[in-house]
Amino acid sequence: MKKKLISFLFILSFGLANGQQPTANGQQLSPSAFASLMTCGAGDEFYENYGHSALRICDSVNDLDVVFNYGTFDFDVDHFYLRFAHGSLDYHLAVYSFNNFMFEYSYYNRAVWEQRLLLNDEELNRLYSMLMENAKPENKYYKYDFFRDNCATRIDDAIMAALDTLCGTQRSTMPQECRTSYRDLLYKYNTAMPWWKLGTDILLGARCDRPMDTKQFRYIPFEMMNQYDTLVLADGRRLTECERQLLTDKRTPMRKGVSPTLVFWLLFAVIAGLTLYGHGSAARPVRRGCPTSFAGRKGLPCRTRHAAQPWLWLDAIIFGSAALISLLLLYLWFGSNHWCTKWNLNLLWANPLLWWPLLRLRKPKRADSLPIIAMILLMIVGLPFWPQHFNSAVIPIALIILVRLSARLVESGKGS
Repeated sequence: MKKKLISFLFILSFGLANGQQPTANGQQLSPSAFASLMTCGAGDEFYENYGHSALRICDSVNDLDVVFNYGTFDFDVDHFYLRFAHGSLDYHLAVYSFNNFMFEYSYYNRAVWEQRLLLNDEELNRLYSMLMENAKPENKYYKYDFFRDNCATRIDDAIMAALDTLCGTQRSTMPQECRTSYRDLLYKYNTAMPWWKLGTDILLGARCDRPMDTKQFRYIPFEMMNQYDTLVLADGRRLTECERQLLTDKRTPMRKGVSPTLVFWLLFAVIAGLTLYGHGSAARPVRRGCPTSFAGRKGLPCRTRHAAQPWLWLDAIIFGSAALISLLLLYLWFGSNHWCTKWNLNLLWANPLLWWPLLRLRKPKRADSLPIIAMILLMIVGLPFWPQHFNSAVIPIALIILVRLSARLVESGKGS
């Protein structure tokens, strides 16, 4: 946040020194004006990992050179994080000078490409008029949707609406026979943040695994840039000139994090080993306050406990973590406006039923564990057939829960 504030102050001071106002009036553009699709490279923040799109309108005759940016939101809005979690955070269209736009991305060492749109005068003025109408205070806000209504799709929709003719040939950068989904494209552009990838996979539901058509690829700015480079209109015109790079990526390459899949498989091995060890020495009665040699002798009034009970803290952590995740998944499915978090099958392992064995840690019963064990086994056996992709790290996590539930099942069979 501090980094963002420093950047904002630099950009503001640069804009004031430059003297151009980041607004535009409603005049008709001159014949020398042009529009460009601006595509920005990835940044260091997670939400910047997929690039960014903006539209440039330049008219040197009217001293106009501005950028329309649909990816703007306000951190200072009331209940920001609650609105974001609920899916009701307003994004808005911002208009500012091209020089300020370039200065910001130069400051962050991010790449920028420009593709000039090959529009006729009528199409260009139509596009500019729509953008200016959309930038009015009463029109500029919209409900952001990462997959279906974002900084790239809004620009794509505006350009398509301004054209006199429909698009003809379109191309995606991934073969259609692969039945590419929204989630597949996320994987393509997220290779250095495996833990963020795990978190994203847990939160996203089955809707994100539906195959996309070619146009839907454009929710990723880089995909839209690649498609526009070869897109031909029905009248035979190309939509854009070939892209030219205005800024190069000078960021320090991100180091790939430790694989969560490896971490959880190691954790599974440790917990499975501890569980086997615990049951190897289980059911040894111990009299509290007395030497072990007296434990279990006839007539002693002491209460007994199982050697497995010292592992209650482990079950509390495992079941409690999964149960809390289940509440988050249920909220995102039923309580939020997020389209992409519905029908989330991760609830088969992050099961809300885990609250029951969690509240009965010292009194295990078969009824506590059997339904959850059945659901986890169903998830694992059905992996090739489910309509949702599961992150590879989820398998050892599910097995950890399965091992501890099975241990409780064995313990409940022996009696307390």
